[in-house]
Amino acid sequence: MSLAVSMNLPEESSQRRALSNTVYWIVLGIILVYLVVYVTFGHWPVVKLNRFDTLVPFFLLFAAAAGIVLNRLGYWSISRWIFLASWLLLVTILPPLLIGVTTGSYVVHPVLCIISSLMVQLFFSFYRNRVAYITFLTISFLSTLFSFDFLVFFDEGNQYVNLPLKRAQITTIFVMCWVFINLTLMYVYRINWKTYKALQQKSEEIARLNADLEKRVDERTQQLKERNERLRAYAFMNAHVVRAPLSRILGLVNLLNNPEHDPREETRIKNYLEESARQLDEVIRGASSQLEKNTEEDD
Repeated sequence: MSLAVSMNLPEESSQRRALSNTVYWIVLGIILVYLVVYVTFGHWPVVKLNRFDTLVPFFLLFAAAAGIVLNRLGYWSISRWIFLASWLLLVTILPPLLIGVTTGSYVVHPVLCIISSLMVQLFFSFYRNRVAYITFLTISFLSTLFSFDFLVFFDEGNQYVNLPLKRAQITTIFVMCWVFINLTLMYVYRINWKTYKALQQKSEEIARLNADLEKRVDERTQQLKERNERLRAYAFMNAHVVRAPLSRILGLVNLLNNPEHDPREETRIKNYLEESARQLDEVIRGASSQLEKNTEEDD
């Protein structure tokens, strides 16, 4: 009989794997929808090696597909490192270098940097993947903080002069957004981690109590089996020990009840009857005493 209670606690690492798979599938879905819409309006996607913007969707498509495959093969950490590195390289670093900077880049670029920080929060745990978590989150924060300066460095057309806000204002807005979003996620994950640890401790405590209880039940069951075996042995033995004086008593009583018995033998028969009764009493007393002794030892 098993009294163990099984509790399916949310395994934190498995949650991260599920979240990473979700992100990969979302990226795949968005890119596929983009390609379908592109084709629907009569334009087939053209890949030009000298046009980086035509290559980015396919690079991201490949990175997401590779992440799904690596997750399925069990290389969860590698898949997340590759995808995040690909995202940062393809979305936040290379576009200003290879495509150029427009007025919209000053809004899109920091937003993409903030999105990369969300992926870091979803992919990695500060408690389990501290190095990767700190590395990618630092890169995301620095990318957001110096986004304006990075774009200005490659802004050959001085597009920043068309912006309604100044550098300090734009940087402050996006840095505050980055800090608010990430602090909120950190707080949520911290609460989730504490809850997970508390549930894990409770589960271990319940498992330990159940193991002790099961051990005690097994020990008690074994004791009852041994007691029953002894009782059966005593019953078998006493049945034969008691049978001898009882048979003699019954035989002597039959002799006394026989009308043809010799009256001169009546006194000797009664003496035998008394001796047999005393032996029967001793046997019963001895069996009772032994049984009480064994009961006390079991208790």
